[in-house]
Amino acid sequence: MTGINYVLDEHGEKTALLIDLQKLRQTGSNEKDVMEFIEDIEDVLAVELSKTENNYSNWEEAKIRLKAKGVID
Repeated sequence: MTGINYVLDEHGEKTALLIDLQKLRQTGSNEKDVMEFIEDIEDVLAVELSKTENNYSNWEEAKIRLKAKGVID
């Protein structure tokens, strides 16, 4: 996609994303298109981050863990 560039670290791994709004506008994209693209990225990130979250099989197990952490009484 024109106007989208990645920042790479010393190992060649993608670490950031640069969005050139001027280039996107030149290709006919508008603010709404850009915002939808960003929302899509946020959705993908949310899914990826949720893979590392604690999964509780039931409420009783969740309560035990949250009490142990001092989150609830």
